[in-house]
Amino acid sequence: MAEPHPHWPGGQVRRPETYNGFAVASLVLSLMSLLLLVGFGVVGLLGSLLLFIPPALVCSVIAGVQTLKTGQRGVGLAVAGFLLAVPGWLVVAVLLW
Repeated sequence: MAEPHPHWPGGQVRRPETYNGFAVASLVLSLMSLLLLVGFGVVGLLGSLLLFIPPALVCSVIAGVQTLKTGQRGVGLAVAGFLLAVPGWLVVAVLLW
């Protein structure tokens, strides 16, 4: 029988909980898209539309699926990334229309 771990009650060894990388990426990309929308006018608008919003949406969906399957942390980050990217997408769509 294995020795109990001295730092946890009952000797159960737990795996450290890590954040999902896609969840972190979705939040960072969403924040970058909003910064471009606010700060750089038309260039920021196009850069946000082409470079940051689509990958942010894709990363947030992938992160949501992965965190539910694996039990990793980051569901809130994925939801926040999605909720920040969707209004950016709508703003870009309205401004370009």
